[in-house]
Formats: sequence, C-alpha cells, structure tokens
Amino acid sequence: MLPKPELYSSHYGTWFQDPLVVAAYPARPPYPESAIRLLAQLAVDQPRRVLDIGCGTGDISRRLAQLVECVDAVDASERMLAAGRRASGGDAANINWIHARVEDILPKVEPPYALISAGESLHWLEWHFVMPLFADLLTPNGVLAIVSRNWDGPPELRERLQQIFRESPLIRVWQTVNLIDELTGRHLFRKLGQQHCGPDSWQPTIDEYVEARYSQRSFSRTHMGPQATAAFDNSLREMLEELIARGTVACVDGRLQLLVESTVVWGLPAAAPG
Repeated sequence: MLPKPELYSSHYGTWFQDPLVVAAYPARPPYPESAIRLLAQLAVDQPRRVLDIGCGTGDISRRLAQLVECVDAVDASERMLAAGRRASGGDAANINWIHARVEDILPKVEPPYALISAGESLHWLEWHFVMPLFADLLTPNGVLAIVSRNWDGPPELRERLQQIFRESPLIRVWQTVNLIDELTGRHLFRKLGQQHCGPDSWQPTIDEYVEARYSQRSFSRTHMGPQATAAFDNSLREMLEELIARGTVACVDGRLQLLVESTVVWGLPAAAPG
C-alpha cells in the first residue's frame, strides 16, 4: 500500500482535539455561499440526507442543513462538536452531531446518503479504509464532494506567508500535495466534476487573521510552544502591517480587505484495487 504523504499523516488529525485549536476555529473565514449552494445541488436523491465528515465546528453542516433534509455531522473531537452546537444554526433540529472517528461511524449513522461532504478533512483520514466505506453509504446517484478553502490573499501576501510558514517547527517536510491527485492515483476516487466558488469578501482584523492561522495543524500553539508561537505571531503581524503600509493589502476601519475562495470537486469513492 502506497503510504500517505507526511503532510497528510493521520496522526495530525488528532491535533484538532486540542482546546487551543478549537478556540481559534471560529476565526476562520466562512466557505463562500456559492460553495454551500453547490453542495445542496449535488444532493439529488431522495431523501436528501448528507453525511458531513470531519465536520469540525460545522462550518458546512450548519449552513447546508437549511437546504437539505438532514445532516449527520461527524467529528472525532467532542470539543469541536460542542462549539458547533453553540454556534449560529448549531441547534437546528435536522443536524445530528455525532462524536466518532470517521473510520468508526458505521454503528452511529443512518445511510444511505445523497451526498457525503468533506470540508478540509479527508486528507487526515485512512483513505484505503474510508473510501470503500463511503461507496457503500451513498445512494445510487450520490457523490462524495471534497471542499477546499483558500484565504491566503493576493500573490505578494501568499509569498510572504510561505516564507513564514516554512519556519514553523511543526513542518518537518515541506510538501506541495494535491489531494485529488493522491486519491485518483491510488484508484480510490473517480472525479466527475469540479467548480470554483467565490470569491466572497472576508474582513478580519489583524488579531482575527492571526487567530485563524492558529486553527491550522501546522501552527498549533500547544505543539509549537511559547517561544515559537511568539515568533510566529510577531512575524505575521509585522508582515501584515508592512503590506498594509505599502498598499498591497487594504485595511478599512481596522479590517483587512481580503477574499475567500473554494474549490468543490465531486465524484465517486471506490475500493482500493485488490
């Protein structure tokens, strides 16, 4: 079996149970509205039930529940689920918050599903196990939709971020990996379609922007430690203030004028060869 890239090691998925990562999660930008509408359109079979895997605080689940019959929102972090229940829309009667590893969901879910959604979560899972499982959970016309989110900003901001990111002590191997290519190359996924969504406006303060970065695995405060966290924090703030002064990043009334975009790729999960 071909091993997963180091960047996607399933071990890192457990870091999202860290209370400091959970606390930073609400600072992330929301997925574009067009991405949520597209996910709803992909659920064509009746009943229009959705399984949202690795749902975190329900960034997708809470909004998608308004457009479909039911959402089963699964995450291995009880803290993430608790935050999702407290967030706007988290108390909707048609959301079932399920505390479980995705690999262990069978006793707790009620298939079939017209859609399985994965918002920035599938890379942490055991692909050779979950992809055949997903294939068994879908309706005849059901699909797996893989949703990515890009909020790195204009090219100069993106380049400066990469320089700062590379200094993180948690990035042992710097890799550029395409999740869809990894899955299709292993014959675990057959792509049927792809759509770019957004951009939508995102206007965080500098504090909110920095906090959003701490919601990512590679920049967990707990795992970086106080000294590396302070250095990372200072680098981000100095870089943002410099780019604002130069006019590269607009700031109006204390809020950065940024954009968030998504790519939704949908298709059919499959069992591994052999």
